[in-house]
Amino acid sequence: MKLTFLHKSLFLIGLVISQAAFSQNDTHYPEFSWDKVPVAFHFGKKGDLLTKAEAKFIASHSNFTVLEKAHGYPKYKHSEESIAADAEVLKALNPDMKVVFYWNAFLDYSMYKAHEDYQTKSDWWLKTKKGDLDLKSEKTKRYDLSNPEVRDWWSDVAKDNLNNKNIDGVFFDALNQVTSPGNKKLWGIEKYDSIQQGLKDLIKETRAKIGDEKLIVYNGIRSTPQRNTGNDFPDFTDAIMIEHFGYFNSKTKESMLKDIQEMEKAGKTGKIVVFKTWPENTWLNKKFMSKSEKEKEKISKEHLTFALASFLAGAQKHSYIIYNWGYRLNMGSLLWYPEFDKPLGKPLDDMQVNDWILTRNYEHASIWVDLENKKASIDWKKQS
Repeated sequence: MKLTFLHKSLFLIGLVISQAAFSQNDTHYPEFSWDKVPVAFHFGKKGDLLTKAEAKFIASHSNFTVLEKAHGYPKYKHSEESIAADAEVLKALNPDMKVVFYWNAFLDYSMYKAHEDYQTKSDWWLKTKKGDLDLKSEKTKRYDLSNPEVRDWWSDVAKDNLNNKNIDGVFFDALNQVTSPGNKKLWGIEKYDSIQQGLKDLIKETRAKIGDEKLIVYNGIRSTPQRNTGNDFPDFTDAIMIEHFGYFNSKTKESMLKDIQEMEKAGKTGKIVVFKTWPENTWLNKKFMSKSEKEKEKISKEHLTFALASFLAGAQKHSYIIYNWGYRLNMGSLLWYPEFDKPLGKPLDDMQVNDWILTRNYEHASIWVDLENKKASIDWKKQS
């Protein structure tokens, strides 16, 4: 998309106004309650759209959902279409539901209609300092965020999809892949720095286009020694995902504590926090995935207490947990646990940290977590 001088001037004026006007408030957030454990959904369904039963379950158990790439694929070729279709269904069932559109900020996924446009713009494709295409898994192109035309196109796609009254926000994925220090060697220092600035500009430019009443959710925090420790919670964003608590490269007691503290810190600044945690297994574990659904559910139940107690240790207003083993609907997304229905109540204090032991009290539950030994308990108080 080419902008005339007048259009560019008007856009810059709008961007300045947006920067001055945007403030962190929760009027456009999903309605939050401490009555029970706050749960969010983040998934794509393989093969088709949601059934009536699936949609009713989701709409009745949460009011915050991200619909992933490849939702409905291959029946629906383009994710823009399938996400819009199920957003309408979910909002009809629960008008308070906030539905977020997944739109990767760095990777050119082929299941989007927008991909067809990107394919025609070879000068937009990110290259290494040697001049080779920078591909993920030797096939997926990356966006050169240092290029203003790329950012203008990307933010236009976001705006067009968020103009749909049933879509309430955009999910910026792969920020950690953009900021990874290893890219300095791949791209060169100068290019690396320009892409980091481009990422910040992309967030600001998208906010200017979509306005203050739509959500910007970004992924995310990696509390590992090499990745994104001490996250600065970018301006113009509303929500952050902590994606890998207790698994992948976030298994150490140090990483887990930092994740929980980062959730607490982000929550106290007014951010929505999505705390994604795992039942000691993922879709990448072939042995686990070969088990029956009942076996996988049993294993997940056995690991729930540690995951849930860790979340509750640092949760703030607008914090949500996601607990399953993948990003598809059939990877535990529709499992529900009795603990999610127990009365919780407001927190009575902040998290207390003593070495690797965490404690906290709610109106109807007391939390104890041992990060060093990955043990935990939740004392649910009896209701009179």
